[in-house]
Amino acid sequence: MVRETNRITRLAFAEECLENREDFANVIFTDESTIWLEKHGKICFRKEGTVGKPKPRSKHPFKVNVWAGISTRGPTPILIFTGIMKKEFYVEEILQNVLVPYTEAAFSDGYRFQQDNDPKHTSRLAKEFMESSGIHWWKTSPESPELNPIEMLWHELKHFLRTTVKPTTKEQLLEGITRFWRERVAAEKCTTYINHLKKVVPMVIQREGR
Repeated sequence: MVRETNRITRLAFAEECLENREDFANVIFTDESTIWLEKHGKICFRKEGTVGKPKPRSKHPFKVNVWAGISTRGPTPILIFTGIMKKEFYVEEILQNVLVPYTEAAFSDGYRFQQDNDPKHTSRLAKEFMESSGIHWWKTSPESPELNPIEMLWHELKHFLRTTVKPTTKEQLLEGITRFWRERVAAEKCTTYINHLKKVVPMVIQREGR
């Protein structure tokens, strides 16, 4: 599941967090996720070794991409967009228009910015903008989704859409996403997910970075 080079990096990262008694209090965890327009709310369970029953899905379903971040001081605004996110869009629409205003309002005393190693995140354009804007990029290990607590929030969002909103149109899907972010994502929930890392980090060490 994890390449050897990244296993070593993950282990070193986890050991450093444990040694420094990392509490992640000033880290902004960010990520993107793709959300499809699904017309069912079923969760299927199956016995180990058996084939799962496929869920119904349109041949060409509508989908959107979302970007957001969470910290112990609350969530960033959520950005919903369609199409492929290019490096120019990432820098202008996300870093410049969403992240910077959020950090200025919530983290005047300093912060660390976490993002994965997607090429558009690590492009020269993005690096130059982060350096010129004073964005403190906290580099984390590749192949480590379990070390980014916003992944659990994406799961909760999709479950909310399937079971509560049950959208049948793209307008309902968009409203459901913004409703979830407005009504169900507060600093307390973000802190709960972030504190889960205090359990994950020792497990990464126990499994020697695997």
